[in-house]
Amino acid sequence: MPAPRRNNRADALTEQVAPPPWGPGEIRALQTRLRMASGRPRAASDASDASDASDASASQGLPPLPPSHDLPPSQGPELAAVTDPTAALLWDLLVVGAGITGAGVARDAAMRGLRVLVVDAHDLAFGTSSRSSRLIHGGVRYLEQGEIGLVYEALRERRRLYKIAGHLVTPSQFLFPAYRGDRLPLWKLRVGLTLYDALSLYRSRGHRTLGPAAARTMEPLLAPSGLRGAVTYEDAVTDDARLTLTTLQDARRHGAEVLTYAPVRSLGRDGPNHVAELGDGTRVHARAVLVAAGPWTSERLLGVAGRQLLSLSRGIHVVLRAEDLPVRQPVVVQAAKERRILFVVPWGARTYLGTTDTAYEGDPGAAGVTPADADELFTLIGRIMPSAGLRHDRIVSAWSGVRPLVRAAAEPGDDSTVELSRSHRLVETESGVLALVGGKLTTYRAMAEEAVDRIESRLGARLPRCTTHRRPLVPGEPLTPAELGMPHVAELAHRHGPLARELAAKIQRDPALGERLIPDLPYLWAEVDHAIAAEGCVHVEDILRRRLPLALTDGELGVRVARPVAQRLVDAWGGSAGAVDEEIERYRELMHRETGRTLAPC
Repeated sequence: MPAPRRNNRADALTEQVAPPPWGPGEIRALQTRLRMASGRPRAASDASDASDASDASASQGLPPLPPSHDLPPSQGPELAAVTDPTAALLWDLLVVGAGITGAGVARDAAMRGLRVLVVDAHDLAFGTSSRSSRLIHGGVRYLEQGEIGLVYEALRERRRLYKIAGHLVTPSQFLFPAYRGDRLPLWKLRVGLTLYDALSLYRSRGHRTLGPAAARTMEPLLAPSGLRGAVTYEDAVTDDARLTLTTLQDARRHGAEVLTYAPVRSLGRDGPNHVAELGDGTRVHARAVLVAAGPWTSERLLGVAGRQLLSLSRGIHVVLRAEDLPVRQPVVVQAAKERRILFVVPWGARTYLGTTDTAYEGDPGAAGVTPADADELFTLIGRIMPSAGLRHDRIVSAWSGVRPLVRAAAEPGDDSTVELSRSHRLVETESGVLALVGGKLTTYRAMAEEAVDRIESRLGARLPRCTTHRRPLVPGEPLTPAELGMPHVAELAHRHGPLARELAAKIQRDPALGERLIPDLPYLWAEVDHAIAAEGCVHVEDILRRRLPLALTDGELGVRVARPVAQRLVDAWGGSAGAVDEEIERYRELMHRETGRTLAPC
């Protein structure tokens, strides 16, 4: 894997600053404070209500912790007109949704000094934000749809993410071949990529045009028959779930609080303030509310404003071993007779391919992958890579995500989502609740800036200007080449940035923490303990699916380590022996729902 990009910004902090601890104690303490502020006494039956009311297994029956101190006052004298520091748990902003959009809003608002609470019915990045194509890109195909502004914004944000999240956003050269009969011939690709370079202000590696022989030299898997040539251009790959986590951690570093497994039942008002009722009956008061619930955005939360606001689109991805599909760089594949493209992306010891784009109805969390989905991908990609090992028995894992696309006017019966825009919309309800819908992973920071600007005007406050485009997500001196050569640091750096120093120091004190969970994958036991103590994990899938993508890269979906991971988690929460079995069963059910595969006994 390539070395993380150095952050050479002049204002990089000279010392690493870790976010506040975020383990079982901190999670329970926040639950207690919210309940007490809501007037709900702390009962034994409420010990760990970190779940949807319909999911009794989420609470684990864990013992309560004593209440902690009150929240600190909002940061900065300029907020005196907005926040009364003596008011008990009156938040300046409640963010509903802990995906990448909600994380971006929370970070921006907290950095400007607002007191922020983020809640989510599931884990952070549970939905679309951990089920994307894992790309930070301008969107070449949006040029064909005439969305020049969207592409310009995305390329600008890609450049900014290189600077603030260089360990998570890695530039790569994408190869886009053209075959006889393709909807986009080689000359159109050249024209489109020339415009792409211009929209990036020529601040990335420009595109190149290759003849058939050069294209096959660059990627031998390409079929020679009908190949007209290819273009190469720069875009980037990322870890979507960790980008969300790291953004939320920086929000927490600036004073925001986050509570997952806390569904919002309803939104209302109490005089000048908004009131959200959580699944356990706790009432949260805030001066402003922003809904960033992705595909769960609905009429239930927004009233009339949420009616038929979104069209949902399902996209699936399939993971193979690198030896079965040994692409040398990301390859772009045109879908026959459709204005969409697919990607084949190298991912360490694995390769993933996707995505589909089909209309979806139902629970976004229940979208899975079927054999027919894999067949669709294999057919489209096998057309230009016929020698690749595209067979069902070679599939390592899979995932399915639901995109929340802003609904456009369409003819009756038109259920296509391919042509729908990936732009976003900021909606306001009659009661003053804001909702940020649509958009792209790449543009989340700019979307958040726009939303917080609107929140500022609604609060009647004078806030500092947005600085999220200049401040690194993980502060601290960038890792030096010498440090990257030390044991474990390089493989940790791709997920943790400068925090890799802290984890490497723990491994030095306890070498057992440096062992890999799975021999051919770079995930360490130190990261499991860190996820439990410092990354807000409540369930096993939080660790194995989102903090570490083991469930997406291990051929057994993490079954060999699920029990010891569950034991560590339950020990940290103080649960009973039966809670380990409950966690294992929960993990098995969720993996079956997402991948369509049945796990072996754990």
